Amino acid sequence: MSSLLSPLMVVGDDASFCYLMQRYAKKAACPIVLAHFAEDALNIALQETPVVVIVELDAPGDRGLAILGTLKTHPSTSNIPVILCSWTDEAEHDLDESAALYLRKPILYDDFQTALTEVGIDVSQPVDFGP
Repeated sequence: MSSLLSPLMVVGDDASFCYLMQRYAKKAACPIVLAHFAEDALNIALQETPVVVIVELDAPGDRGLAILGTLKTHPSTSNIPVILCSWTDEAEHDLDESAALYLRKPILYDDFQTALTEVGIDVSQPVDFGP
């Protein structure tokens, strides 16, 4: 299991999605970095070297899939697991094998925790911050 010296990275245009991921990361005691714009994702990933990237697919156009493609083809980020999140079914996006996991919204904390565990990140010591 990977330790979290490096942050997890969330890429999304929706403020509610980003806020939820921040709350979940805080509860799991994970450092986090946000990329609100798809154009920033690669640069932030290169600077921060995240242990996982969580990408929201529901942004207009195919920006989420473009981010996946960019991260998976760049030599410095190609080994970082990418978790994709969307309201629609995985089959509707015609996803390839380069995504580590696919989460269907709404994403519960248990889904978040399980997904991180499945990509090799130990989140077994959650922190309770209350409501």
